[in-house]
Amino acid sequence: VCLVLPLRSVSDCHCHDRPPTMLTPPTSAVAIIVLLSTHFIIPTQSLTIGTRSSKLALTQARTFQSALQKSIRSFQASLKTEIVIIDTAGDTREQTGRTLKQKLPLAVSGADFTGTLDEAVLNGSVDVAVHSLKDIPPESRWNVAGNESDSHLVIGACLGPRATPLDVLVTKDDSITSIQTLPHGARVGSASVRRQSQLKAICQSLNVINIRGNVDARLNALENGEVDALVLAMAGLKRLGIIDDENNSIHEVGNKDSEDTRQKSTYCYSPIPIETMTPGCGQGIIAITCRGDNAEILSLLKEADDHDARIAATTERAFLDTVQTLSPWAGRPPVGGYMSRSENLNWVFSGLLATPDGARVLRVQKTIDNNCCNDEAQNLGRLAGEEVVSLAGDTFLDGFY
Repeated sequence: VCLVLPLRSVSDCHCHDRPPTMLTPPTSAVAIIVLLSTHFIIPTQSLTIGTRSSKLALTQARTFQSALQKSIRSFQASLKTEIVIIDTAGDTREQTGRTLKQKLPLAVSGADFTGTLDEAVLNGSVDVAVHSLKDIPPESRWNVAGNESDSHLVIGACLGPRATPLDVLVTKDDSITSIQTLPHGARVGSASVRRQSQLKAICQSLNVINIRGNVDARLNALENGEVDALVLAMAGLKRLGIIDDENNSIHEVGNKDSEDTRQKSTYCYSPIPIETMTPGCGQGIIAITCRGDNAEILSLLKEADDHDARIAATTERAFLDTVQTLSPWAGRPPVGGYMSRSENLNWVFSGLLATPDGARVLRVQKTIDNNCCNDEAQNLGRLAGEEVVSLAGDTFLDGFY
């Protein structure tokens, strides 16, 4: 059973941010038939949404569910949606009591938290999966060969507006307002090699600790004195609703259904400027993945896709993919990237490649016109990736892996 949505306007399929092209007969009749068959037909029965079980993951899944329903209602249509919880390998490890500070292989990536969801989409257990875009691995490690199915995964929608991509420094001491004001030898917790390398580049005296777990677990580590500070993504904290912007404080996540009446802990946070710490590629963007051969789902997701979030995601992932593909090194280096609009509304991309110890940090910057299309954004990211790999040279990671 399908629903045909009303035709609004026709725009360039690849450069969908260009001004709409108005149709005139006889072209309009042909174009309308094409559009109705490829872009405006959606399933009206149900949509299953796969997500992890963490509070943040569920919050993001509900955000997508709400955004999609709002889009569908604008067409006076209805769609039944169901959230399906799927525990990933990373979640299972956390639940089995893996030590928070246990050192992990440098090769561990977001695939730990996306692989099981990806499999569920590919085998049809769910229609779509909701991810933090920064957790989706580069294309060469995401859509790997060997699947029994010929299908592949695609990012069907990038929700907008993008949440702030900033990282934040979290402490119990309100006198610490930046990384530079941390005391000598301070223990700073983060599992991200991108954050770890940039912390070391800023201040070599810091004792950077590889600490994992959900937001609750990491805040507990800070509360119990295992670390003196944490570096976390501001977007996740905001989505959890635990940030108090007025007082620059963070409240313990807690559980609405819990009968725990004890006083919840409060922590101080300071945003880390982009110039100090380049965000992860895709940080702050909620991405919805689906099978690339499912035209109906892709058509539906198009209604929830945000133009600016898509342009940023395309550029940043093209940069990440290019560094990964062209890498002459045995290991995977710390990589960061951020695409944003400048004061004159043109797009500016800033990319980072570093050694794990922070001794070498390479940066590239590219600009492009404000009305660029998706293909142009992808090319910009590719060129930035090629440039930074060339600057690094073949011996960039010698001695690290």
